[in-house]
Amino acid sequence: MEEINEEIVAVIEAAIYAAFGQYEKNFRIKVIKRMDSNMPEWRKAGVYNQMR
Repeated sequence: MEEINEEIVAVIEAAIYAAFGQYEKNFRIKVIKRMDSNMPEWRKAGVYNQMR
């Protein structure tokens, strides 16, 4: 499995804090995975929908 740079993880974490504001302080990032670029469009739409 490919390692993800710590700086990228920090940016993702900062984006989550910005999206949820100061109220969500008790969260933990367990896994960060790249989406397969060959994934069918219907599956990508489902994944994006789950991220909202």
